[in-house]
Amino acid sequence: MRSHAPWIATPIALGLVALPLWVTRAQPVQPPSQPQQVTEIPSMGDITITLAPLERRLMPVAVPTMRGPQGDAVTQVVANDLRLSVLFRVLDPANFTANLETEGLNITPGPWLSVGANAVVKAETSGAGDATRVELRVWEPGRPAAPVLSRTYGPGNPRALGHRIANDLIQQYTRTPGVFGTRIAFSRRSGRLRRDIFTVDCDGQNLAQLTSNRRLSYTPSWGPGGSLYYSSQTPEGFLALFRHGSPGAVVRADGLVMGAAFGGGRMAVMLTRDGNSDIFIGNPDGTGLRNITNNPAIDTSPVFSPDGSRIAFVSDRSGNPQVYVMDLNGGGQRRVSYAGGYNNGPSWSSDGQTIAYAGRTSGGMDIFSINTATGALRRLTEGSGSNSDPSFAPDGRLIAYSSTRGGIYLMNQDGLGQTRILPGVGESLRWEPR
Repeated sequence: MRSHAPWIATPIALGLVALPLWVTRAQPVQPPSQPQQVTEIPSMGDITITLAPLERRLMPVAVPTMRGPQGDAVTQVVANDLRLSVLFRVLDPANFTANLETEGLNITPGPWLSVGANAVVKAETSGAGDATRVELRVWEPGRPAAPVLSRTYGPGNPRALGHRIANDLIQQYTRTPGVFGTRIAFSRRSGRLRRDIFTVDCDGQNLAQLTSNRRLSYTPSWGPGGSLYYSSQTPEGFLALFRHGSPGAVVRADGLVMGAAFGGGRMAVMLTRDGNSDIFIGNPDGTGLRNITNNPAIDTSPVFSPDGSRIAFVSDRSGNPQVYVMDLNGGGQRRVSYAGGYNNGPSWSSDGQTIAYAGRTSGGMDIFSINTATGALRRLTEGSGSNSDPSFAPDGRLIAYSSTRGGIYLMNQDGLGQTRILPGVGESLRWEPR
């Protein structure tokens, strides 16, 4: 049996800063130490990003401060969500010339046309706290006969209502609702000899620490019903799979149990048995697990396709970690990433065709996406630190990722609109399903 290679234990590969090099037999998890170094491999060559001016691609929208007691709070959420969506250019309120007090929830087209607004979001709030209500009108100054969207919201809290309004605006102009109000799960160091699981709203607010067991916890994943699974150190020093809120382990072994994924009513997870790491599939409660890779190489990081019919995973069977795809029974295993010699962290887009992953280049790690049917490769980050752990939003339009620029970032599927939403290290990012 071949020895495990060091790539699986590096912080880039799975965010496992604490894990030692794997050897032929699985070893207990040790306390955090200095990250292992990875030998640089050749650059991916002439793959580049071409950035058309972003301003030309965004719809100009005016979001004047909403009327009423919660107007400021709701307006801030809506405007920020629209910016993060990389679909709209939110116009500067300082340039507005319309008489907002006189207009109320209506508009006078001329002043809005003069500032270049394609749409104007008007609203009035009432109530407070969780009893807040919003009356919304969305106008297009070029055709002002009637609002293009007229809706009431509530009762609810201002943040939740703001997210609903932004998602409805996105649906109005793209036919697919936005994802604001969903969360991103990740792991990060939380103290000496500790690593915990956190969640944050996808706009960077409401950071929450879910685990506090004074152990090493890694690779969170969203399971059935919005439950959160993660791997955590056992008293014996191995890693077992746990479900947040449940006292016992879902899957335990004398080795490592990591990187659970869920789809089509099934669970896939990496287990080390007899010193070898393979991907197993079974029920979400941990029963009925069976090996579907059966390969002497390191196979890890499973992720289901949106329809639950395929699994992407990472394997070093070609000599270095690469992204592969297979059927649920383990058949049809084929390599899909070829450019570069160190690729990992796959995340499947909602289109069922595109996989984002992190690949090593001469400057560090960057985010790439590949069409699994055609092999067309796109580079999404370049010249902006080292970037890893991509996770597609449920609608496939945004990607969350971790960057050495200092935090968790969002960008769209073209690599545009890169914006930091949360400072600090975040690893093994997983976007909550909608």
